[in-house]
Amino acid sequence: MTGSKKIALIGTLDTKGDELAFMKRLVEKKGYKPIVMDIGILGDGPFEPDIKREDLLKEIGFELQQLISSKGREAEASEIMSNALSAKMGKLYEERIIGGVIAIGGGMGSQTSAKALQRLPIGFPKILVSTKAIQAGIQGYAGAKDVIIIPSVCDIAGLNSITKRILAEAVGAAIGMIEMDPIEDEQKPTVVMEMNGAVTKCGTVVKKMLENEGYEVIVFHGIGSGGRAMEEFIKDNDVVCSIELGLNEIGNELFGGIASAGKERLEAAGRKGIPQIVTTGSVDFINFLGPETVPERYRHRKIVVHNAQSTVMRIEGEEMEILGRVIADKLNKSKGVTEVLIPLRGFSMGDQEGREFYDPESDNIFINTLERTLSPNIKVFELDLHINDKEFAEFIFGRFLKVSA
Repeated sequence: MTGSKKIALIGTLDTKGDELAFMKRLVEKKGYKPIVMDIGILGDGPFEPDIKREDLLKEIGFELQQLISSKGREAEASEIMSNALSAKMGKLYEERIIGGVIAIGGGMGSQTSAKALQRLPIGFPKILVSTKAIQAGIQGYAGAKDVIIIPSVCDIAGLNSITKRILAEAVGAAIGMIEMDPIEDEQKPTVVMEMNGAVTKCGTVVKKMLENEGYEVIVFHGIGSGGRAMEEFIKDNDVVCSIELGLNEIGNELFGGIASAGKERLEAAGRKGIPQIVTTGSVDFINFLGPETVPERYRHRKIVVHNAQSTVMRIEGEEMEILGRVIADKLNKSKGVTEVLIPLRGFSMGDQEGREFYDPESDNIFINTLERTLSPNIKVFELDLHINDKEFAEFIFGRFLKVSA
C-alpha cells in the first residue's frame, strides 16, 4: 500500500463521462482526491480529465493524431492506448502518487485497462467494473494478479439505479482496501509450490515440514491462472526454491485443455537460477469444465467428471511422449540446481492401481522420454512409491534441504 489518498479513475471520457463524473464526486465526498484518466479514442468528454489522452500517449512517444487516424483499426488503437496507460500507471505507482485505481469499461475499455491493472503489484487496490466480466470471464482481465472484477450487470451507458449502485460499490471497495491496516508479517524465506487436488495429500505434508523449518510456503493451484501467478511471482520476488507437484498445465497447453498457464510455464525459476525440485505430479491428465466441454475427438477417452465445473481426461501414448520431451527441454535451460523426482507407482490420485487413470504403459513412455531428453546435469530420482505416499513427500523435503543449503 502507498498510503496515498489519491484514486485513479480510468475510462473513456467520450462514452463514459457521466459515470466517471459520478465516481469523481463519490471519491471527493469521502475525502479522497480523484485522478481521472481519459483513455477515449473517438472524441472529447464532457469535462477536463486530470490526465488527458495526449499525456498518456506521450509516455510511449505517440501522438494523439496518429491514434485518431487509425480509425477502422480499433484493436490496434486499443493496444497503443493500453501500452501508454500501462506506462503511466507504472510511474504513478512507483512515485507513490496513487493509493488505488478503478477502471470502467465495455469490451474495448476493459481490454485497454487490463494491462495497466496487471502491472500493479499484488496487494495494491485495483478494480475493474466491466460489462464483459460475465461473458468473457476474468482471466484476460486479471491475468496473474489480484484484480477485482465487478460485473456491471447492465450496460455502462448512462446513470441509472443499477449503474449508480455498482459504481458506488467499486468506490467503496477501493477506499476500504486503501484504509485497511497493513499486514505486518514476519519475514521468512519463501518457497513456492504448485499443486492441485490430485496431489494435495503429498503437498500438504511437504508444506507442513517446510513450515516447521521456518519457511513461508506459497502454494499455487494448477488450474492455469495459478501457474501464471506462480511464474510471475518467481520473476518479481526472492524465492529459495520452487517445488512442482502440478504439471498438468503444460499438458493443457499442448493438447487443448482449459487449464493452460501459457507457453512459458516451468521456465521462470530456471531463468533466475532458483533451485527446483520437479516431480511428475499430475502430468497424466488435462482439464475441462463440464463433460460437454470435452472436444468430440476426446469423447472416447478415459474421462472423470468431478463436478459440473471440473472434468479431467487421461492423456496417453504419444501425448505422454510429447509431454516428456517438452518438459525436459524446459528444464534443460535452467541456470540453477534442478532435480527431477519420479514416483513410479503413479503421478496423481487417479493414477494408481485400481483407479480410473492407472496406465503404467503411458507413464513409462513419459518417463523414458523425459530421462532420455534431460541434460546429464539434472539429477533424476526414481522411487518405487506413489506421489501421494508420505514417504515420497518426505523424500521431497530431504532433497529440498540439499538443494537449498
